[in-house]
Amino acid sequence: MARDHGVIGSAAPEAARQSARVPWLLIAAPTVVLLLFFALPNALLLSASFVKSEAQQLTNEVTLDNYAFLFSWSLYIRAFIRTFIVGLSVGLLDVVLGYPLAYFLVRTRSRWKGLLIALALAPLLASVVVRTYGWYIILNRFGVANDLLLGLGLIEERIPFMPSTGAIIIGLAHALLPYSVLTIMGSLQGLNTNLELAAMSLGASRTRTFLNVLLPLSFPGIAGGFILAFSIAISAYATPAILGGPATQMMATAIYGFMTQLLDWSIGAALAVILVVCAMTLAYAAARLGAREGAL
Repeated sequence: MARDHGVIGSAAPEAARQSARVPWLLIAAPTVVLLLFFALPNALLLSASFVKSEAQQLTNEVTLDNYAFLFSWSLYIRAFIRTFIVGLSVGLLDVVLGYPLAYFLVRTRSRWKGLLIALALAPLLASVVVRTYGWYIILNRFGVANDLLLGLGLIEERIPFMPSTGAIIIGLAHALLPYSVLTIMGSLQGLNTNLELAAMSLGASRTRTFLNVLLPLSFPGIAGGFILAFSIAISAYATPAILGGPATQMMATAIYGFMTQLLDWSIGAALAVILVVCAMTLAYAAARLGAREGAL
């Protein structure tokens, strides 16, 4: 009997050690993937941005000239500014458009609710290139938009809607809207509707209930939808290249030009580092703001 107690007593610590290993084993694979395909490439990118490039080859000479070059040319400064204007505009536009749609999809009791959700997310089934060329057909000088305005007599001459920053914002906002809708829907589904009923039973109007109860509680979802749309928008290449072209350059198209056309990998790497650092900083700030507002 004493021997049995000894066996049980020795097995308990072993079982505890095995259960303690489980969380580490679960995160081991994602950690390795992040290190190999995110941390390591970004570390190599960072190192390449601080060396000189000559004859399309990286040298061992450490320099800050790559960053000085980028900030000394107005062309690239305008690309920086345009990129973040587009990112902020797309994020705000998707949140403003996505919130009412997400609210409707979560609260509707229609028997067609599943179909409506599928239709709202249907744009994800098509390639972003296909959707962008759809906007190209609509917005070009001889496209559908100009034909419609001419037919209605609202304009006398065709308007060049593209290439332009506005066309890029429209194309990216359409492409990224489902991401914001999904994020906000997740936040709204987790809310207790009894809180709204309690507020209205105490005399609050629907507008005041929305502003003081529903909106603050769903703020983490709003912040998440904004961060997702913003992060993807500032790093997008296909939509700015098609709807903006060389005349409306953004950071992603500038990086592509340095890496594949000019073959100046050092300056391209420096531009990519600036993009990654700025994106991560703004995303972190927005996430902190969303977490703080959600906790209030």
